[in-house]
Amino acid sequence: MELLVALGIGGLLLGLLLSTTLGNRRLYVLDRDRTAVNQNLRAVLDILAADIRQAGERLPGDFPAVEVRNGNLILRRNLLDMVLTVCDPNGINGNQDNIPVADRNPPGNATRDYLEACAFRDTDGNGYDDRIDAWREYRCNSDGVPGCNTGNRQEVVRAYIYDPVNKRGEWFEYDAEDESGVEIHKGNNERWQNSYGPLSRLYILEERRYYLEVDYLGRGILKLAENGQEGKGLVADVGLQVRVRANGSWYRVFPPPHLPRHLTNPNWRTLEAVEATVYMHIGSVTRTMTTQAVPRNVFSQ
Repeated sequence: MELLVALGIGGLLLGLLLSTTLGNRRLYVLDRDRTAVNQNLRAVLDILAADIRQAGERLPGDFPAVEVRNGNLILRRNLLDMVLTVCDPNGINGNQDNIPVADRNPPGNATRDYLEACAFRDTDGNGYDDRIDAWREYRCNSDGVPGCNTGNRQEVVRAYIYDPVNKRGEWFEYDAEDESGVEIHKGNNERWQNSYGPLSRLYILEERRYYLEVDYLGRGILKLAENGQEGKGLVADVGLQVRVRANGSWYRVFPPPHLPRHLTNPNWRTLEAVEATVYMHIGSVTRTMTTQAVPRNVFSQ
C-alpha cells in the first residue's frame, strides 16, 4: 500500500511537472514566433520605406519612377545627373548596338527640341561629346580603379532606355564608347525588345522591384530584383499589398492605364502616399503591419 501511494504521488508530481514544462515551452515558442514576425515585418517595412523615399531622384515627371502593377512595386532613381538622348532621326531598333547620343551634322529639317538635345558639344577638345565624357568617367570608375581598361567586365554598367512618347523602356549593358565621339555601345547581343524613336532618353538608374513568389511548399517569398536582373529572396511566409494615393484617389495599379477624360492622368510627382501592407504567418502567429511613405523628390523641381 505504501509503495502504491508513493507511486501515485510520484506520478501526480511528474504529471504536474510535465504539464508545466509543456506550458512553458508553448509560451517560449509563441514568444519566439511573435518576436520573429515583428522583427521581419519591421525590417521589410523599413527597407520599403527607405526605397520609396528615394524614388524619383533626378527623374522628370514623365518617367515612371514609381510603378505598381501585377503585385509588383517598382522604384527607380537616377544615379547620374547627365541624361543622354537618342540622336538619330530614324530612332534605333533591331540589332543596332551603337547608340547615337549627339549629332555633328543634324538634318536641315530637325526640330528645335532635336537641335537643343543633340547639338555636339566638346568643350575640352578631346573629340567626344561632353555628355559621353561624363558617362565614360562614371563607367570607367565603376570598378573602383581610376582609368579605363578595355575588356574589363567590371567596367560594364547597366543602363536604361526609355521612350516617353510610347512609354516603353528596357535595360541594356553599356560597355564602351564609339570612336566617332557621338555614340555609346550596347554590349549585350540581344535585339532591342522595342523600337525607340528620336529623343528617347538613356539613364544610369537604380531600379528595385519587390514582388512575391510562391515556392514549392506554397509559401510566399518576398523577393527583390535590382536593375532588371534576377530577384533574391528577402523573407518567407509573407504577403505584400501596395497601393498609392495621387490626386486624392487610391490606386492598386499605377500609373493607371485608363482614366475618364475629365480626370488628369497622374504621374509619380502627384503622389501623396505609397502604402505598403505586409502580413506574415509563422507557427500560430499571424500579424499585419502597414506603413506609408512619400517619395521626397515629389517636392523638388
